[in-house]
Amino acid sequence: MGRWRSWIVAVLLVAAGWPGSLAAQDHPARTVVVLLFDGWAPALLEGLTTPALARIRTEGAWTHHLIPVFPTLSLVNQVSISTGCWPEHHGIVTNEFIDPTRGRYDHSRDADWLTGCEHLHQVAERQGVPSAALGWVGGVSGSRGKLATYVSAEATWADSPDDAHRAEQVIQLLRLPDAERPRLILAYFKGPDTAAHFTGMDSERTRRAVLQSDAAVGSVLQAIDGLPFRDQVTLLVTTDHGMLPVWINVNVARILRNHDIDATAVSSGTTSFLYFREPTPPHIQEAMRALHPYFLQFDVIERGQAQPDWHIGSGARVGDLILSAHPPYFIEDGGHWPAWLRWLTRWGPELLWSRMSMKATHGYPPKTQGMAGILYAWGAGIAPAREIVNLRAIDIHPTVCRLLGVEPGAAVDGTVATQLLAE
Repeated sequence: MGRWRSWIVAVLLVAAGWPGSLAAQDHPARTVVVLLFDGWAPALLEGLTTPALARIRTEGAWTHHLIPVFPTLSLVNQVSISTGCWPEHHGIVTNEFIDPTRGRYDHSRDADWLTGCEHLHQVAERQGVPSAALGWVGGVSGSRGKLATYVSAEATWADSPDDAHRAEQVIQLLRLPDAERPRLILAYFKGPDTAAHFTGMDSERTRRAVLQSDAAVGSVLQAIDGLPFRDQVTLLVTTDHGMLPVWINVNVARILRNHDIDATAVSSGTTSFLYFREPTPPHIQEAMRALHPYFLQFDVIERGQAQPDWHIGSGARVGDLILSAHPPYFIEDGGHWPAWLRWLTRWGPELLWSRMSMKATHGYPPKTQGMAGILYAWGAGIAPAREIVNLRAIDIHPTVCRLLGVEPGAAVDGTVATQLLAE
């Protein structure tokens, strides 16, 4: 046991002075574990045998219709899952954007970027429930430090461990003594996202990634089975978005240059925000007229005129114009292209065949077929053998709070997913 304790200390940063340790020891309390796998689209499960998820389908509740928020990208949905809020309220409006005060946001996990709402671990800690945030968004604040009792050491997504090692971190936390064990464990897993992006949704590499993710879930399930407090543990397995095949990249930088549109494009996945140097109505309307012929490739929406169910708001972080691509088109910032292709942003065609660099992606409006994700729930307080028609990503936060017995964060937009619950 001493060896594992040393391993935990090396991997995890423990916040001193947690105020809720006494309360945790006073009475038996439920432990909730949330495993979030990047890009685990329902379509990736087709034709594969996934024993861990199959067990949860038999013993717990599940859906393949978890509705993400717009745009259906990783960071914005991970924050919406964690806070239970729409992007217009928590402020992370896409994976990359420009804030007029703070500058460019680029996939940051720093909780200080929030403009409102609270992360799950913040809500738990505030109410005396110790938590762990392993690779989880908002685990650390640039101004306040660690916001959970346990925070994983990696600084960026690239530093995150593979799924098997992340599962081992979760398991070691579950095996800690009562006085040290967190009652809420939030863990981010790389999942099959990268494999699907760059090798395709039906590639052997993607299939292996899905099976590895299922094996990680299985190892956590097996560990829970061996705990003396097994009947007090709830496990949620979820994702941030779905995935669709793509093959044409819209070269927004080239289009803007061809039409002398004086705007900075910040693009990610299938969405581009255009920030104008002079965002006056004449400039905006002129740009919209110039972009109208591309209606087959993307929609053009003015800030504040987006579809109501997008809940993206009209704050300054949202572009003056939003370009939202249609499948199989996508829009990726040229700075993220392979180095040998970046010259095409200036000299290449407006539409680029992408199969050498990108084979699948996400970010389309939530109602687009293929953008929904998965959610599997198992254990204490969960209904057995129940398939759920659909569920919203923002409903996860209040549901976890209900399972923990704490109040949800301030200004939560989601509601408790009672269809998952045994009661």
